[in-house]
Amino acid sequence: MGKGYEHIYATLLPKLAGRADFAENAVRLGAKAAGEGVFLHFLGRDYIITRNGAEPLDGQPVDVNNRSVLIYYILSDGSGEPSRDFAQLNRLTGLIDGQNSLTKDFMSVPLVRKFGHDSEGLGQAVARLGGAKLPAAASGKHVWQLRPLPKILAQIVLYEEDDEFPADIQIMFDRTAPRFLDFECLAFMSGCMIHALLGDR
Repeated sequence: MGKGYEHIYATLLPKLAGRADFAENAVRLGAKAAGEGVFLHFLGRDYIITRNGAEPLDGQPVDVNNRSVLIYYILSDGSGEPSRDFAQLNRLTGLIDGQNSLTKDFMSVPLVRKFGHDSEGLGQAVARLGGAKLPAAASGKHVWQLRPLPKILAQIVLYEEDDEFPADIQIMFDRTAPRFLDFECLAFMSGCMIHALLGDR
């Protein structure tokens, strides 16, 4: 991973080390207290977050952005429960149309390349992350819901190719997600979700 992402993680560590209320945060954020740290389940893997950082319990390599997302989350002052009203990330932030298009295209291309014509494969990938398929809302549309973090719900939506439009895959977040993670961190988490769905670490 690039040095810029490593730098972001490094800047978070002092904030983590100076935070004294891990136990309170664990309860409010749906995590589990573990001594001087907390346990969190994130995209199919278990982590422990302590004042020294975020580490996967399986000891396998992990993208530094996964670590950063977990620290941002455990330092969050957010509270409440999901509304179960979903929107694409750019619709939660008020970006202008040009930025919306760029963000959408950038995030969806690798998923469409692999799963645009393979709804069964995408469903299996989502299931590995703990998600489940929802009843079909329309012909040619497939929706899966998952909970990447305890207080954040997300949906993966596949639109099959038809006579007018190519296949498309969208990542949707519950509208309460910005209470817990800001736009930049939600964008990081979108990337983490894509890597996990593609089978990357």
